[in-house]
Amino acid sequence: MRYTYSKNYNTSYSYVDRTGRLGLVEFLNMNQDMITEFYGSVGSDNLILREKNNAAWIYTRIRIETVGSLPFWNQKTKAVTFVCAKSAIRMELETDLYDENDNLLVVAKTEMCAIDFGTRKLRRIDTLEFPKDLEVMETNMPEGFSRLNTEFEEADMAYMQKVYAIDTDFTDHTNNVRYVKFIMNTFDSKFFVEKTIKGFEIQFVRESKDGDTLSIFAKNTGENEYSYLIQKADEAVVKAKLWAC
Repeated sequence: MRYTYSKNYNTSYSYVDRTGRLGLVEFLNMNQDMITEFYGSVGSDNLILREKNNAAWIYTRIRIETVGSLPFWNQKTKAVTFVCAKSAIRMELETDLYDENDNLLVVAKTEMCAIDFGTRKLRRIDTLEFPKDLEVMETNMPEGFSRLNTEFEEADMAYMQKVYAIDTDFTDHTNNVRYVKFIMNTFDSKFFVEKTIKGFEIQFVRESKDGDTLSIFAKNTGENEYSYLIQKADEAVVKAKLWAC
């Protein structure tokens, strides 16, 4: 079965950053909503998985590429989400954002797994409420995820962040978009005015929860390239990289 989930968006004030354009954090919120609604439309969102499988979908990796011009405040767009890769325990969903003339603006590829609430281990997709005949569709981002292996020193630590209950979500750990907010807090206002984000990749290594204290490391690793590490004690929680121009 070939299937895509689509939704029209107006780039409202809550979706733009200080420049009036669609922001990275805001697009990731949109991507999260699209993925949640995609799963709901095929009978496999986390409410259903919790009730029937004692499990939930979790994010493991996200890669974003800006293809066209980022939409401005009040610009109308359309988002489309579909499965672009699948294995026994992993699934890649793609969310493509188009303007009114069907020009591709932004592509997000998100790798998902399902975690069992009882064992906290990964579940096979064929043990979950998910349509077995859903076909994999062609991607607009053929390259895979990167290896994020930048080394950081104490001097690279930007700040420390406590995780509060409001930062956590349905799975009882820190929501994936919160980490991106922590990362974007390492920039000053000049960056947002002078730079455009061309790409971003984030990998979720382990969980953090309400009450944890995180160390956010940031490092300029190339021309308009920035790398990040978020740690809990001495353990990596999140790795990320951002490209700008």
